[in-house]
Amino acid sequence: MADQRKGLREIGEGFLLLIERQCPTKRRPDFSRTSTFGTGMPLRISNKHELSLSTVSNNLATELEHALRAVLNTWFPRCVDTENGGFRCDFNHRWKPCGAQLRMLEYQARVTRTAARVAAVPGFEGYREIAKHGFQYLKNVMWDHEYGGWFRLLDASGTALESGSKHSHGSAYALGACTAYYKLTADPDALALATQTFAWLDNSAHDAVHGGYFGLCRQNGNPILSAKENPDGGHKDHVGCPIGLKDSNTNGDMLEAIADLYWVFSDVLLETRQREMFCLLRDRMFVPPGSLHMHFQPDWTPVPELPRYGETIHKANVLAKASSGSDLERDSKTHRVIKSTIDTLLAYAWDYAKGGFFAAGPTFGPSKVEHVRVFVPLKLWWTQAEGLKALLRMGMLYPDDGTEYLRRFEELWAYIKKYVIDSRRGGWRSIGRDCTGSSKRPKAGVLKDLSHEVESLLYCLQSLKFGSPDSVSKAAR
Repeated sequence: MADQRKGLREIGEGFLLLIERQCPTKRRPDFSRTSTFGTGMPLRISNKHELSLSTVSNNLATELEHALRAVLNTWFPRCVDTENGGFRCDFNHRWKPCGAQLRMLEYQARVTRTAARVAAVPGFEGYREIAKHGFQYLKNVMWDHEYGGWFRLLDASGTALESGSKHSHGSAYALGACTAYYKLTADPDALALATQTFAWLDNSAHDAVHGGYFGLCRQNGNPILSAKENPDGGHKDHVGCPIGLKDSNTNGDMLEAIADLYWVFSDVLLETRQREMFCLLRDRMFVPPGSLHMHFQPDWTPVPELPRYGETIHKANVLAKASSGSDLERDSKTHRVIKSTIDTLLAYAWDYAKGGFFAAGPTFGPSKVEHVRVFVPLKLWWTQAEGLKALLRMGMLYPDDGTEYLRRFEELWAYIKKYVIDSRRGGWRSIGRDCTGSSKRPKAGVLKDLSHEVESLLYCLQSLKFGSPDSVSKAAR
């Protein structure tokens, strides 16, 4: 492992020089010739904004905290499996256990990370034991003690499925979970596992030529780069990415995980990867006027795909958070990319009749192909949660903007209360009640945990009480 880390460090030092040439962050470049993103710059918070934000804060802070506690009380201890370890995932619309209760890495890691982040907030310390429970399962069961890395999927008894294959997407969340638990407890095992995860990912899935990470890997860590190599068959991996390509879902989440680890563990290779992933997300995955490419060739040539609005909002939030690393927040382009992205989504993905963000569609809204309307009008719960975070941040950054982000924030919260939160049985519905087929959808599953709503509510509470924790907001001041 020491030799491996030394080799990775040497690669990182060389790649950092390349990234610094491609993505300078110590001087303010002239983007007027190279970018067609919106040119709006962050505004200093005005007295007018302080009054409006005070009104929002007074009206909503208590309500948001009540909603946060309601979500937590619905999920915990209901999902905690004291018999097999880890967390149960399958619950129907009435919160009755159902299904095989498989252990998917994303789900286990996100629930653990969420519990750890919540437990670090005064008044929520009781969730520390739940975070510990989740970390112990990740460490003892989901980590491959023979080859290293994280199993993507286990059965309820802890037996590896899918030929023991691994995926960078779930591994990014596992890295984030270990880091969050280390921040909470200072447990050296958590930091050791986080750094081992990063080393495994860099050795197995990182593309040393073009940057970024491939997704699917064999149990021994070898990347699977063609459909014929896939032991489970099929031409797509478990997050819907064609095998051999790269995707913004995996790589954007990798940026957040790496940035989180870099906050607590100073390392030249981590810094290299943070800058590399930041520049790839901002400059290659995002494109004007504010859309997110989903899939790419290995050299980051985009492959046409229908934009996912929720994924676009989420990655804008990741970009804002990750900008706090190093001196990346000083680059004005980051502000413009985020603002233009949210403005575009408000123009074409927002429901002006009832509120809320739609799921997916062309960048400029619904289109017709041979008289067929191309648009996905579902309003996914996690998209609304990410939207809350994004709109509040924008309201704090741009108080005088004609878009009126704070009003949109309040409208989105009103939509969530009316259509997404299940006030009778608890939890958030997977899609809004105004969408067809919402009534019988499960409240939880391997792809539906509580992380988006809990972390969004927590972010909004902290922002209303103390100011936005993102460096993008700090830079605007």
